[in-house]
Amino acid sequence: MFRFTFIAIILIITACTDNQVQSIQDLLEARNHSISQQNIEKYATLLDANYLKHEGQNKIAQMAQVFSRFEKVHMNTRDQEIRILDDKHAICEQTYILKVFADGDWRKIVQREQLTFTKTDGHWKISGGL
Repeated sequence: MFRFTFIAIILIITACTDNQVQSIQDLLEARNHSISQQNIEKYATLLDANYLKHEGQNKIAQMAQVFSRFEKVHMNTRDQEIRILDDKHAICEQTYILKVFADGDWRKIVQREQLTFTKTDGHWKISGGL
């Protein structure tokens, strides 16, 4: 009986972690989409309120500047490593590919980044690392 209970607990924990990882992947995909669509309002909704009070506003201003400087922008990510630290904190290390189009030519930036996430009111938000 103990073995069955232990296995059931492990499966429940794994399922919960998988759901949290999927939620963060969805958030990161929404970030890619908001950047590719040059939608600064949507981009801002992905940031944690506490982060917005501090350095987040500067990050929004920087992204708005990217949007205004380039005709087209495309964001994609790969090699994601998401770690759930506890029920309210997570980290993701990933590579992003930011392509910008100006003067008839595409330019590409490829960088590795580490983002932090905070879960508030049941929703994951970006809380650092931009």
